[in-house]
Amino acid sequence: MEVTKQNFKELRPEIEEAIKSCSFMAIDGEFTGLNNGDSVLPFDEPAEYYGKLMSGSLDFLFVQFGLSLFTHISGTKYDNKTYIFYLFPEPMNRDAPDCRFLCQSSSLSFLAKHGFDFNKLFRDGIPYLKQSDEAALREVLEERKKQKEAAIASPISHIDVPANQKPLVDEAMKQIKDLLEDDAKTEVKIEKCSGFVRKLIYQSVREELPKSELTLETVKGVLVARKNVSSEQLEDEKEEEIQSAVGFVNIVRSIVNSGKLIVGHNMILDLCHLIRHFIDRLPRDYREFKEMAHSLFPKVLDTKFLCTSNSLKELFSSTCLESVMDTVSKPPFVLPEIVYDDGRGFSLRSDKYHNSGYDAFVTGICFLSPLMYLETKEKADHDVNSPLLSKIINRLFLMRTPDLHLHLGGKDPQPKRNHVFHVSFPKTWTATHICELFSPFGSVQISWCSDTTAWVALHDHRAVEKAKKLLSGKSSKLPNVVVMTYGKYRALQSANQTSQPAAGQKRNGAQIANNGGSAPKVKKVAPSTREVTPKMNNKTLKANNSKTDLVQLETLANIPTSTSFPISEEWD
Repeated sequence: MEVTKQNFKELRPEIEEAIKSCSFMAIDGEFTGLNNGDSVLPFDEPAEYYGKLMSGSLDFLFVQFGLSLFTHISGTKYDNKTYIFYLFPEPMNRDAPDCRFLCQSSSLSFLAKHGFDFNKLFRDGIPYLKQSDEAALREVLEERKKQKEAAIASPISHIDVPANQKPLVDEAMKQIKDLLEDDAKTEVKIEKCSGFVRKLIYQSVREELPKSELTLETVKGVLVARKNVSSEQLEDEKEEEIQSAVGFVNIVRSIVNSGKLIVGHNMILDLCHLIRHFIDRLPRDYREFKEMAHSLFPKVLDTKFLCTSNSLKELFSSTCLESVMDTVSKPPFVLPEIVYDDGRGFSLRSDKYHNSGYDAFVTGICFLSPLMYLETKEKADHDVNSPLLSKIINRLFLMRTPDLHLHLGGKDPQPKRNHVFHVSFPKTWTATHICELFSPFGSVQISWCSDTTAWVALHDHRAVEKAKKLLSGKSSKLPNVVVMTYGKYRALQSANQTSQPAAGQKRNGAQIANNGGSAPKVKKVAPSTREVTPKMNNKTLKANNSKTDLVQLETLANIPTSTSFPISEEWD
């Protein structure tokens, strides 16, 4: 069911009642972009992950919200109601916030390709005002009301009507006088007049019709004259106008107040946008964010994390939503039985991926089916709040960091990363140089942080102690190269963050300059992760670095590129 500002008021009671009575809800969002900052790296900590979301992902607009409400009937049978909200923060008047936001061309192209109706968004999108903006708007309106009352009570000097404006003023006054004499009419709208002309009309009404029970208001540049309107009615109308501006936030408040289980797929971005746009400003501090998110949404479940859990991961070849749905549609899984009213739900045969409503509906199915599988395996009764989910609830999947997750309700996991090293090196180095540095220890995975820093992970964990012994520290033979174990680098980073930031350090990033104290320049291309072997030929090198060739690199860096790097037991 599509919900726009045209039918939102009518549907709101139904939706709020459905939220109260549902067993759980599934959500999905569509945005005008995904990332405008640093990319997430495989060895980022959850706090760094959140910092990158804060700095590069939350200034995009939340344009469509899918809400799929599942109500348990019996056994594994559920009633479903799914709503698709088009959202656009159109200001109610000149005093309301006028939102600025980012767009990412690839995201807009993706939405258009999948049938997103941008005309419906801009024309009929439901407005919204979070609580702080609503409070500020009420304060401004109250101040304007006082100013208007003071202006009416105080004597105002007369303004002579200019000759070129007199026909407009006379025509407006004629319409207003006709309104007073016509019992069938209650209002008249005087359009196409400037602010100065409206001021002259206000003056003429005060002077020519001082005892008339007229109410004059300017609504979006149109002067509206009404008769027989009480002050109480005006207050009620103003409150209704504010509530209309608050709009979709009322639905979010119902979701928060329900305390129900909320299911999403790879849902950290959805939760951050929900808070950022409809509830309150997100805190910069990671721990404060966790406390805030958990207090607002005490029970969340990420189906992407569910599918990667120890009890299920072997059954899923891919965790993208469409692939998960395909997997749970086949044995050993069984699909729940879904019933829905016409216009309020989707069929499993709909195949409308990247519509937020359909994606939310499918996410709900991708929760129920694995849950039913686990319950059958453990011979447990069906329950969406099953104790079998105790190690899944409130854990959010983090893309590109497979050994970590974000635990809203507790302490984040501490993975073993003793096979990972942080390396600082000259700007002229490429993947070849890093591979040859680590060549005695087998193949490695390189994740670039900047032009001069990278994470390097050994594939052969048996070589970890040897690598620590030979590489950790700074060598006189390679004066511009610093290799630190993951633990030592994090400890140094933590120590620096508790004091004044040193040169080259970012408070919310993972980069600390270890080569002379100057901040490394971020690579102009997106940071990449490559699985590479120790030997690479010149052709491969040029593919990885088109700016310069191998001979030039060797000359600038004065570093050998053969496998005879100065790595030995005596390397100091």
